[in-house]
Amino acid sequence: MLAAGQTGAVSDALPPQPPALPPLPPPPPLPPAPDGYAPRPVIGWGVGDIFWGILLYLVGGVAASVVLIATGAIDIQKASDGSVGELSVWAIALSLMAGWIGFVGWPIVATYRKGQRSLAKDFGLEIRWIDLPWGLLGGVAAIAVSALGGLVWRAITGENAPSNGDFLPQHPGVAVGLVLWVLIALFTPIAEELFFRGLMLRAIGRRWSLPIAVVVSSLVFGTFHFEGGNGIPHALFIVAVTASYGAVFALLVVRAGGRLGPSIVAHSCVNTIGVIALFLT
Repeated sequence: MLAAGQTGAVSDALPPQPPALPPLPPPPPLPPAPDGYAPRPVIGWGVGDIFWGILLYLVGGVAASVVLIATGAIDIQKASDGSVGELSVWAIALSLMAGWIGFVGWPIVATYRKGQRSLAKDFGLEIRWIDLPWGLLGGVAAIAVSALGGLVWRAITGENAPSNGDFLPQHPGVAVGLVLWVLIALFTPIAEELFFRGLMLRAIGRRWSLPIAVVVSSLVFGTFHFEGGNGIPHALFIVAVTASYGAVFALLVVRAGGRLGPSIVAHSCVNTIGVIALFLT
């Protein structure tokens, strides 16, 4: 115990203490996510995936053609002239599903390898109730554009407008018609919208701009429906009409904020009219 008067002596004997360091400043706050959503993960898919999807589509189409020719479902002479003629239901199913390898298969690969592992988040594959009326309206608009083109064609040539449904069976029964509707008006719109308005529209829009994406995706969509069996004018008319469909479908997707629901419904309406026409012509 120290005696009185010795406190100062002891404190003088201690070495001087360094001044206390000031506290570190707090880290800056993270910027708020836009619109209250979490930041988007890095997206790795893009324009290159369009070409992979098209390549798989072509490979599937060639493989299906080899099978159909080998089994006699396609006449080689007609095929060499650019027309496959009327196909059976199983041949139509094989031809369509072979193309889905690229249109559906590669978007699945892209979203799981380079995206958010969700076709809805990456490519807008989602349908809501509000998409039904907008899709019906878009379908009516697309059919009106087609009808207008048909009137122009008839005024110029005096002939009925060309059709790309020559491969479909004429006057099918109810069972065959139902199968065709499922293939052409239900599954095909989903597959084609996923690729053209899902992957392609987004990839081109991210790379360049949305107007360019609408135009290019619509023209490519029309080109994929090229059929040269009846001559170039007929083929170009079908490409132009189908491209106009693609533009309507793309604008529906843009209006829905990227959701494919309205374009799928509109696409289904257009193809349903084509199937119904088989029973009426």
